[in-house]
Amino acid sequence: MSNQMDQVEALEQRTRRSFGYQWTVFGQMSDQFREDFLNYIYPVTPEFFVGKRGLDAGCGFGRHLYYAAQFGARMIGLDFSQAITRAKEITIGLDNVQLVQGNIQRPPLRPRSLDFVYSIGVLHHTPDPESAFRALLPLIRPGGVIFIWVYSKSRTLTNAALEGVRQMTSRLPLRLTRILSLAGGLVDWFGFILPYRLLRRLLGPSVDRFIFPRVKLYARHSFQIVYADWFDRLSAPVRHYYDGKDLAVWAARAGLINVKISPTGLYGWRLYGEIPDGRESV
Repeated sequence: MSNQMDQVEALEQRTRRSFGYQWTVFGQMSDQFREDFLNYIYPVTPEFFVGKRGLDAGCGFGRHLYYAAQFGARMIGLDFSQAITRAKEITIGLDNVQLVQGNIQRPPLRPRSLDFVYSIGVLHHTPDPESAFRALLPLIRPGGVIFIWVYSKSRTLTNAALEGVRQMTSRLPLRLTRILSLAGGLVDWFGFILPYRLLRRLLGPSVDRFIFPRVKLYARHSFQIVYADWFDRLSAPVRHYYDGKDLAVWAARAGLINVKISPTGLYGWRLYGEIPDGRESV
């Protein structure tokens, strides 16, 4: 038991270092993040946030936190890495944001104190994602809402290949992983994304049918996002993958109601659920 706890603690330490480094280096805002945020949290809309109190569980450098606060919520951003310092800089002009450094698996917040909690792209990096999900539920008042986004298991061969590579790269010095990530980003950018942009400008949308979905996805973003995502692929110590059936099991075990589960293309799944009125969170 002690050995297992030591392994979990070591994994958490590596994760903290990886994401603290990642969001210190790559923590720049982009106008595209607003659209991405709304995609991750669908069917939630900006109007949902007005006047509510919420938590961004694993806020990183604050890219989603920024928009939730702008939409009118009183927000708490929780993260256990040094990325919290960058989140402070990103949200410095927002007086409805409070930042807390802590672990989402042991959140240092009062039970039933929030109207909603969301966690986007975080739970799948924890040692036990469903346990982390359930640790957030007691923070939400009856009638409140939780919504999350996690990686999809749909790309079985791609995910397996990535896991094989990442078992080595996630143990490298972070600066070396950054160099490898830059190489991967440059191949994507000059080998696929820029040629696609040029072809689309010359030939129109008809070229889309011949292009890989991930190329079309990243063509909407800057090189910095491509570079940062390569670092995430190669550096994160652990990644779990899910589908709609998995999330339905999570929701059922948690006793959520009005559950809505849907994919975001080939890359992720989102879950929306409500805490029943008249009972405590599980």
